[in-house]
This record gives sequence, C-alpha cells and structure tokens, in this order.
Amino acid sequence: MTEARPGAGRIRSASSSASAGKIPVGVAVRQTAVAVLREVDAGQTVDAALLRVPLGGAERATLQWLVLGTLREYLTLQALAGKLLRKGWREEDHVLRFLLSLALFELRHGQRPAFAVVDDWVDMTGVVQRTWARGLINAVLRRYLRERAALDAAVADSDPDFGHPAWLAARLRAVYPQDWPAIAAANNAIPPLWLRVNTRRIEASAYRRLLVEQDLEAVGVAWSDAALRLPASVPVATLPGWAAGWVAVQDGAAQLAAHILEPRPGERILDACAAPGGKTAHLWALGATSLDALDRSAERLQRVGEALERQGVEAKLMVADAADTGAWWDGRYYDAILLDAPCTGTGVIRRHPDIRLRRHLEDVAAAAAQQARLLAGLWPCLRPGGRLLYATCSVLPEENDAQIATFLGRHPDARHSAHPLTGQTLPGQGEMDGFYYALLEKGA
Repeated sequence: MTEARPGAGRIRSASSSASAGKIPVGVAVRQTAVAVLREVDAGQTVDAALLRVPLGGAERATLQWLVLGTLREYLTLQALAGKLLRKGWREEDHVLRFLLSLALFELRHGQRPAFAVVDDWVDMTGVVQRTWARGLINAVLRRYLRERAALDAAVADSDPDFGHPAWLAARLRAVYPQDWPAIAAANNAIPPLWLRVNTRRIEASAYRRLLVEQDLEAVGVAWSDAALRLPASVPVATLPGWAAGWVAVQDGAAQLAAHILEPRPGERILDACAAPGGKTAHLWALGATSLDALDRSAERLQRVGEALERQGVEAKLMVADAADTGAWWDGRYYDAILLDAPCTGTGVIRRHPDIRLRRHLEDVAAAAAQQARLLAGLWPCLRPGGRLLYATCSVLPEENDAQIATFLGRHPDARHSAHPLTGQTLPGQGEMDGFYYALLEKGA
C-alpha cells in the first residue's frame, strides 16, 4: 500500500456514482474515512478495511493519507481532543470521536485552507447523523486553530510514550532502554517505499536505469542488488513494468528472509504462512524450483495467487492450518521451511498503525502460544539435515529469542545456525521495518 500526501487545493467535489452513490467525492472520502476507523475499532485490520473501498485514484490516495495518518497519531489526537472538550465523549459515540480525530489530523498536516477543512468536517456531522454536534465540532476546531501552538506543546509535553499504548511503551522501554526513543520515532514516521526487482524477469541494474528515466533515484543495499528504496512513495501502478511483474513492493527487512534461507535448485521448500506472498515470490526469484505456499485463509491465499501470477511465480497453493499437518502434508519431507509466524506486528507499526489500537498486552502471550504450536507442528515435516527459518515482524523477546530458546530446549535435534542476516532488526534500522530471524537446522 502506498501512502501519498494529497496535493494542494480542495478535495475534488465532483459527483461520482462509481464509489459512493451520487454523493460528492469529497464527502465520500470523509464519510468512508469515518467508516474505516469504525471497522478498525471493531477489530478489522486497516488493510482489509481499505481493500473493500471502491474509491480509486486521487480519492483513494487522500483516503489512505487521512486514515493511516490519523491512526498513526490516534492517541495524540485523543489527548488533544481531551484538552479541547469540556466534557469527554459519551463512551458509545465512536463516530464523533473518529470524526474529530480525522478533522484534527487534517488541520495539523493538510494543505487545504483551514477554514475549508473546518467547514467540511462540521458539515460531516449531518452526513453521519450527528447534526446536534455541529456547533460543538465547529467550536472545538476553531479553538484548536486559535490555540494551536500551546495545545500541541502541552500534548507533547504530557506524552512520555510518544503516542504509543502505555503497555507497549513500557515493554519497549524495558527491553530497549537505549533504543526506545529511536524506535518510537521510527514508528511515528511515514515509511519509505521498498521495492524488490524480480530478477527472473529483468536484471536489477536495468531496472534501476528505468527508474532513473522516470526521475526516481533508488538507494540500494549491500546484501542484494534487487532491494531498492525510494525516497518517497509513488503509485505502484506507475512503476516501470509493474503490470508485467518486473517489481514488487516489499520492505527491506522482509527481503532478508529468502537470502537467509538460500533456496537451492531441486529442493522442496514450504512457505508455511505465505500471505501476502512476497517471501514466496522472492524464494522463487532466487531459484526455488519446487515451492509450496500454505495459508489458513482462503481469502488471503487468493490474493497471494494473484500476486504470484503477476510475477510469473510457479507454486502450489494450499489452504490449511500449517500446524494441522494431518490435513495437508503428504508425508514427503521438505528440505527447507519458512515459518513467517503470526505475531503482534510490533515491528511494523509504521506500516500498520492500526496495531496501536488493535493490540493489547494479552495478545503477546496468545501470539507466543500460536508460534510455539506452529514450530512444533512443522518440525516433523523437515528432513534430517534440513533447515527452518523462523521469522516474525515483532520486536518483543517473548515472540523471538525466548521463543527459539524454548523450542531448542524441547527439541534436541534442533540447532541454532549462525547467519550474518539473522537476529533482530529494529524499526528504522537501515530504513527498514522491525523483523526477527532465527535459522534452525535439523540434526541428521
């Protein structure tokens, strides 16, 4: 998903029947933004909620900017609202809470005239059937504009957690006392756009030249010619050869997985939790010739199939719970297994800011239990002498080092193999997301 800042000027208000009936597009964008935040509050991921939105083009870019930016600053915006309101919200009135958060975010970061932003969000009270709050929203937003500097400073001074949930901030401080401020800053920043060149379709050097021709200067990394970072996001459909599968969007830290596992010709390889499919495609690009991709969600696996088809990847797709091997495994050993385990996602908050709202302390233990179940279930599928790469996009030790230590203690035939790219990458380190990798070898 790209996250682009909208251009100067008002949101276009021409009628559109393709997205939200006969209502103006500007209203559709704001109304949809409120609806998406309601879905996230109900437990849906922001990616899944946005995927169902029919808006396209500039309207979709504006919607994503509003929603992702508001989620990234949500706790800060709520603290700001608390200083602006004489009384707190009624607990059940989530709609007004989200409307005000979106409005404050646009006032803080938008490029439209402030009076236009205020007028539009005041008018939205009628669209969301909260006409009684019209005067309240108008007064609150105009007060913010009058006292903006003092209010922003007061909120910043009273927020030692840098907009993070208290439980997560406390955990990160305890685990990373020196790195915590840098982690928080990275989580609060808009991430760069990372690309992976499909070297089965085009050479990396040739693709870089194509980017230069479009005035897109990419930054590379030492460990892969195919990993490129753009300084700013662009619509992916405008990238050279996107439709032809020449390139995919994949964070640099996520690209480490295939390089660590190092697929070899003739090996039978399993990507055990394949969605969204980036690592599956990367394994194929590095030479995997017999590749199975497994995911428990048929909906997610369908999107994996679409992504693999665009890149020309050949893989067998299976819908199943990876730990329930009796339901899918044919009894033939795998030479290598990639377990990109479900986790709390605490290393990718900058890309998935809804994690701030959706994750809670009790989720850590639940994720660790699921990871242990998957590791134990998949280990018998690996041949003696084979290797299993355990990966998470978490920065919490319960899901990473502690998880692997427990597994090694229970499996004497497992050995932790040293590799220069394994270990913990923290958010922002090398401009990458936070990922953890452990390479395990099975004794002969």
